[in-house]
Amino acid sequence: MTPRTILVQGNGVINDVCAKAPPGVDTYTDLILGWVKYGVLGLILAGALISIGAMVVGKIGSMGRAAQMGASGLVWAVLAAVAYVVIYGVLVAITGQGC
Repeated sequence: MTPRTILVQGNGVINDVCAKAPPGVDTYTDLILGWVKYGVLGLILAGALISIGAMVVGKIGSMGRAAQMGASGLVWAVLAAVAYVVIYGVLVAITGQGC
């Protein structure tokens, strides 16, 4: 028995089924995923720039709380960037690359 088979109650064996998108959907899914990917990247960069701005304004204007919030936001932006890079590998590990 190969690793790609599933045992069913009794003696029956069925093959693992590969999930495939219907024909013609690939162009739309690629378009949507591309927009989402670059939208999330833009949000991460915007958050990092806003956080840096808050740190600068907080230091120049002697507003310690603004500088603290900016530093915290920058840490979250870096963590989001790391998650942005790692999430693709996690999704591929879960779903696989086809049969």
